[in-house]
Amino acid sequence: MNKTSVFILISMIVISTLHLSTNHAQDTVGQDEELPEGAKIRIKIRQTLIKLGVERRSDLYINTVESVIFSPDGKTLAITSDRSPIHLWNATTGEYMQTLKKHTAEITNLYIENRHANLYRIPLSKKPYGSNVAFSPDGDKYANGSKDNTVHVWDTRSGLPIQFKGHTKLVSTVAFSPDGKTLASGSVDNTIRLWDIATGKQTKTITGHTDYISGVAFTSDANILASGSGDGTIRLWEMATDKHIGTLIGHTGGIYYLLFNSDGTMLASVGIDSTVRIWDISTGEQRHILAGRIGTTWDVSFNTAGRIFACDSDHFTIRVWDVVTGKQVQTFWKEGSGIYSLAFSPDGLTLASGNSSREVVLWDLTPILNGRIQNK
Repeated sequence: MNKTSVFILISMIVISTLHLSTNHAQDTVGQDEELPEGAKIRIKIRQTLIKLGVERRSDLYINTVESVIFSPDGKTLAITSDRSPIHLWNATTGEYMQTLKKHTAEITNLYIENRHANLYRIPLSKKPYGSNVAFSPDGDKYANGSKDNTVHVWDTRSGLPIQFKGHTKLVSTVAFSPDGKTLASGSVDNTIRLWDIATGKQTKTITGHTDYISGVAFTSDANILASGSGDGTIRLWEMATDKHIGTLIGHTGGIYYLLFNSDGTMLASVGIDSTVRIWDISTGEQRHILAGRIGTTWDVSFNTAGRIFACDSDHFTIRVWDVVTGKQVQTFWKEGSGIYSLAFSPDGLTLASGNSSREVVLWDLTPILNGRIQNK
């Protein structure tokens, strides 16, 4: 082989190597070469949106992921940040789906309200936390509360919103009824309002709390609506009559997340006091209490067998608990990125965490459920 042939062969090898390396780097944008132990997908939101042309590098839309929620079928993730639009992602593959862009104001969210509360030295009990995002039961609509005192209800297929107007202060929490025809919203104006999804008209106003409304939830038969408030109480309302039928007292601050089990006999509540409390609806008594550290981020889930699970994070470590026994059943660790949002998938098999690195990590809970809980 002459010198020219050798030179050409070496050049071809170098070019091929560079080409493969470049392609590999491109293919891994948005994914992670080394997933943390227990994780199955890492969605690099900011990096992916720039690559796809959804965002420019000069834009600062995606910062800390302050809210992440699964659609009812578990196939879609909705992700929000303080100034960003709502981005929808495939929860199975981690691929970007679409962006719901037309905001008139920032979405009310836990992280930003917490920051503002600290800035203005508002007492802990006055922090306007709220479970402020929700999917409709069929997954075709998505609702969020906003700082312009309105509720946005989005068509997830067209990406277009409808505004519901009536509250006089920022909207801190929203929830769809089980049939998807009604939306409940709570506000810092201390009222709960019910809306007809088809028309956008307000149908009822419920009053009784003495402080901001921070969480709302329907039972599966829609007979009862639970509301949590900055006044530290949970109130139960009979939908047929609008009557107040019970008050659950135990939290020492606002309640920012509520969740009924499938038959409506138990209610899980997450409070600013860093506790998760499980209530017996028939008696109004607390069945279980799980306590964490001040500033802890929580989420809760009832799995298909009715077992209650909770996860908490002090920014860098995620712990998964069995609330029935009060025992910690798993720990996940994500180095270097503060965790600001958590959400269980509807089937309880996946946990999503949003962090300060503009990422969402999906953690696999299957080994926990199959090996450590169901066999007990």
